[in-house]
Amino acid sequence: MKALLPVRYIASFALGLGLAGHVAAAELELRAATIGSQQGIQMAGLNALAEHVAEATNNNVDIKRFHSGSLGDQVSNIEAIDTRLLDIATIETPITTIDEDMGILSLPYLFRDREHVSNTLNGEIGKELKDKLQKQGYRVIGFYEGGFRHITNNRHAIEKPEDLDGLRIRTPGSRQRVEMFNAYGANASPLPYPELYSALQTGVFDGQENPLVEVEASRFYEVQDYLSLSGHVYTVGFLLMNESRFQDLDSSVQRALLEGGEQAFEATVNFGEQADQSVVELVKENGMEVNDVDTDAFIAASQPLWESFTEGLSQEARDMVQRIADLP
Repeated sequence: MKALLPVRYIASFALGLGLAGHVAAAELELRAATIGSQQGIQMAGLNALAEHVAEATNNNVDIKRFHSGSLGDQVSNIEAIDTRLLDIATIETPITTIDEDMGILSLPYLFRDREHVSNTLNGEIGKELKDKLQKQGYRVIGFYEGGFRHITNNRHAIEKPEDLDGLRIRTPGSRQRVEMFNAYGANASPLPYPELYSALQTGVFDGQENPLVEVEASRFYEVQDYLSLSGHVYTVGFLLMNESRFQDLDSSVQRALLEGGEQAFEATVNFGEQADQSVVELVKENGMEVNDVDTDAFIAASQPLWESFTEGLSQEARDMVQRIADLP
């Protein structure tokens, strides 16, 4: 039985209905939500999507964007998509609540670099992932970059997995991510992203792991002392929509959304590439110490996790792991 949706969704939906009476009948408003900040990488993707859709439809379609988790966390966003109270959401790790096979994308050190990611998502494997979700009632408008994830904390620099021993590390709501960091020696547990800054500030957690763009957007450099460039997971983002809602739209709007999804992917990759340099400089200026990790040591500690994390997944998903690893 699904949880009741927060009042904020009902209020947002009612506002949309109220506005509809004051615009031309040909106009359409779509609601899109993200947990990311207004200046973050997810919003960069949604902005690129919205700008393309507006241009392609002669401003007849407006994508209203809600940022910073104002419409709840990603699991709540999926539930709102299910009931069509929300049209579009940026979904990352919680995509596994729809299909556990999607968890293969979060295997540690699966992706080597952005070229490897692009070859995966823009090729046959990306199409298969979209088709798999479509059969379950979800349309992937496009992928977007969440970024390579790195570790911050308040105790000391992390160079090898054993340096995480005993550290209280916040992770997303992913069994894999919790088990990964616990295997490295940390005391890991999940927490909704909008609550993370306060939890770091008050010492509930010693550290966290996120892409550099989130370290900047959420100002973690204000409450963390060390940034260790581990790149342990690349976060694949999904611009997700209810399939039946998508099918209700005019074909020209569908086409504009799918084209906009491609624009969103490009915009977020560019955003992430720029952040690789600018964020490191920013956090240093704000007093954080930055170091590289012993990548070989982390990869060695991560290899046994591939088998345990894919246990129970479909054979198709297990085969796909090797197919991804074999791509250039």
